[in-house]
Amino acid sequence: MDADDGQVAASPASAGPVPEDAGPLGNTRLAGGARPADGTRPRPGELPRGPGRARDVVPLTGAIGSYGMWSAFLATTTSLFLADALHVTPFAIGLFFTVRGVAAIVINLVAGRISDRLPDRRLILAIAGAGGAGAGLCFAVLRDYPVVLALGAMCYSVGSIAYSQLFAYTSELAQAADWAVTTFTSAMRSVFSASWVLGPPLGLFLLTRYGFGPLYLATAALSLATGVLGQRGLRRIPARPSPAAQAAASGRGSGPGLPARTWLLLGAVIVLSTVNQMYNIDVALYVTRDLHIGAQFVGWMAGLSAALEVPMTIVAGRLAARVGKLRVTLAAAGGATVFFCLLPLATTAPTLLALQPLNAAWTAVALSIPMVMMQQEAPGGAGAASALYGSAFMAAVMFAGAITGVAATAVGYGNVFWACAALSAGAGGLLLARTARPALRPCLSDANCRGVLQQVTVLTHSAIARVPSSAITNKSWPSRLISAAIPRNR
Repeated sequence: MDADDGQVAASPASAGPVPEDAGPLGNTRLAGGARPADGTRPRPGELPRGPGRARDVVPLTGAIGSYGMWSAFLATTTSLFLADALHVTPFAIGLFFTVRGVAAIVINLVAGRISDRLPDRRLILAIAGAGGAGAGLCFAVLRDYPVVLALGAMCYSVGSIAYSQLFAYTSELAQAADWAVTTFTSAMRSVFSASWVLGPPLGLFLLTRYGFGPLYLATAALSLATGVLGQRGLRRIPARPSPAAQAAASGRGSGPGLPARTWLLLGAVIVLSTVNQMYNIDVALYVTRDLHIGAQFVGWMAGLSAALEVPMTIVAGRLAARVGKLRVTLAAAGGATVFFCLLPLATTAPTLLALQPLNAAWTAVALSIPMVMMQQEAPGGAGAASALYGSAFMAAVMFAGAITGVAATAVGYGNVFWACAALSAGAGGLLLARTARPALRPCLSDANCRGVLQQVTVLTHSAIARVPSSAITNKSWPSRLISAAIPRNR
């Protein structure tokens, strides 16, 4: 099976035999799902052995939905806020996103490492909710660019770590409940997309009707809801290291760094995320400043794209399980290239709306499937892997701010999309280069490795025993090579 399908076998030798009726965490279940009479019970607030779908999925859906609304309000209005409320230049707009990206990288990596060492990652979600609320309050009250740059960008970055932590919890919940990780993650990603169906139109309606102050107060309330649902609604999942984490802990990994294939994947993730962030920063200014269309139309564009993205995300998860995650992601990079080549040519409202299905298609894949691939390949727990993905996303915010600020100042808002097309093609090249590097398939356990080596040794000595004695006497080069490599028993 293709390594990019994400099928990783656990080591049976390391944990001993598992009964046929064992649950997803190796706990024996009786007929009808009854609990074994051994007196073991989960801690208060901890996920039990047979997690109920509604009890665990509903609060997770609510937390992801409220975070999606928070991010939709900010992503579609921040550039307008900086340009219209603070009256700064395109370069200063790009500088804000660059500073935000740098701060978010550090915060996200630290949060990922801490979350995998804490007994409960829900604390990180509460902190993220408080940080996002602080960002909303800063934007609602402050009108001084240096202060917004320092304080607002920092709070914005703290609030953004909720994304990686929520999807780390999603991966752990799917493993604990024995659900398909890729399919369940894609379903939860569709919830995030669904929040973008309502978020941009509602956010820009609040902006045009009431102004920036009420808009960002509502944004702060949404972030608080994310923190409360994450802290109080979700249940604790016992720590369960991934196979990559077990290999790294036992010293059987590929070393302190990532494998070359994973580096190529990470590079493609950064490039595609950069392109997506450049679009989010630039499209509102392009529509309102260059095309002279109202700001409310930007919300309808984003809402339409998100509405189409919801079913496309679910289909992408199923398609990736069938044909391979890498192939689906490569197709998304190609779709992004075509989309950004057509976008500068679309100068009317109907043509902009007509391009949104293509925008939804590539975004549905690029923002969901690579995250699952990173969780399965990167050493460390789900939190560390998701934080690595989240840090790649924040690095993309940094790069997008710098590139958009410089390009918009030099060539205008519309021509920024040509740079997006070139970057999307570069991401496709990185994914193609990944296909040239075979996936590492390490031995599942030390016992298995020793067994394989013993079998190879026996077969090698059997082959040497069948070699004619004349070949050894003549010291031909094959016999000299074998004699130097294999010691003979005296």
